[in-house]
Amino acid sequence: MALATRAVLDLVFSSRLCHVTLLTALRRSILQQGFLEQPAKFRLLSPTSHVFRAIHCSPGLFAGHNKWSKVRHIKGPKDQAKSKLFAKYALQIRLAVKEDGPNPDLNSKLDNIIRIAKDKGMTKASIEHAVKTANGSKDKAVVSSLTEIQGPGGAYILVDVVTDSAKQTRDQLKKLCKTHGGVYGSKVRHAFERKGVIAISSDLDMDQAEEVAIEAGAEDVEQVVSEDDTEVIQFISDPSDLQRVQEKLKELQYETRSSSLEYIPTQTLPLTGDILEQASNLVRELSDREDVLKVYHNIEA
Repeated sequence: MALATRAVLDLVFSSRLCHVTLLTALRRSILQQGFLEQPAKFRLLSPTSHVFRAIHCSPGLFAGHNKWSKVRHIKGPKDQAKSKLFAKYALQIRLAVKEDGPNPDLNSKLDNIIRIAKDKGMTKASIEHAVKTANGSKDKAVVSSLTEIQGPGGAYILVDVVTDSAKQTRDQLKKLCKTHGGVYGSKVRHAFERKGVIAISSDLDMDQAEEVAIEAGAEDVEQVVSEDDTEVIQFISDPSDLQRVQEKLKELQYETRSSSLEYIPTQTLPLTGDILEQASNLVRELSDREDVLKVYHNIEA
């Protein structure tokens, strides 16, 4: 019987599911049956006392889910996405400096881009470098263009491009369109209106947001999910009223998260199934490019 009891104990200790409660209960049972003599120093211990050294194990510890795997599989892609985002900001900064000069106090577009870049974590040194090299002789001239694409299912897509290598970008966009069933250079601009879009972070419900929009002089208001997966309120205005609406929102104590001129579709196109997936893949691939600032489309899922 002693040999059998010892074998049971050895089995418990060798198990990955060892736990103090299990060991204590097993020992108490063995002692009550008289197979082992209880040492005097353990006779007054409470049922929850640790008679044995605790060994906490779980299957997760043996499945490779260590700290490095989290860094490699989660942090890596985030850092890569952030790097692409900062590259886009650098191009926007260079373009803004080229258009209206390097002083943010006199260049509202540059001031807005710098503020957004800082909020996203872009370093001061990187921002200053982009400003200083905007008109430098070593860098190629940055050009902005609007690329028109007809996507799968007849979807309309506008791509806001900023690049210092126009031919290379054009060739790569054509190849991307061909791969995902799009037609590069189709005339789709007529299906969009250019509007001023001001985004704020707020817990306003839509009824409250509509009241604020009326007071600020906006044409429309909507609640959307931003690129960093947070809900924001967007106020839509005529391009000529963008600055006035932004200033009015500031008077109403609402901090602007972003302010820009964007293209909004006049009507949406419902897509489903494989066509929707194909069109979504094209939009995703376009958005992922460093030389693409934003992709506008009329796809309705």
